[in-house]
Amino acid sequence: MKKGYLSHYCCCGHTAYKQSIVCVNDNILCNIDNFITETPNTSFYDGLLIVVSHSFHTQKDIFLKQLQEALKENQQLTITNAVQQNDIYRNNPATIGSECLIYTISPITWHTLRPTDPMELRIKLI
Repeated sequence: MKKGYLSHYCCCGHTAYKQSIVCVNDNILCNIDNFITETPNTSFYDGLLIVVSHSFHTQKDIFLKQLQEALKENQQLTITNAVQQNDIYRNNPATIGSECLIYTISPITWHTLRPTDPMELRIKLI
């Protein structure tokens, strides 16, 4: 069954999508479309979605620590840029037609695209 995941922002590969629906069918990445209207089988997540390959899972805790440190060190860095600049994320890209994992990273203050406290960031597989 095709499922959709919606968030304020989503990172997949080299692109950060704003208000887009990530569509998967049995964990296979189908497409990422701009949100136009509510669609059946779509869930909203109040966090940044990242779409990655299965190999990312074993490194997710290291990724989170690196993300927290990068955001702590650079007060101007947005969450989307911090994710896209991270080597673990870049080395585990999801591709259309392949199995993927979708994580949510939260909490994020959307008007700044940053967490209020980088050390409070959490990552969760959805």
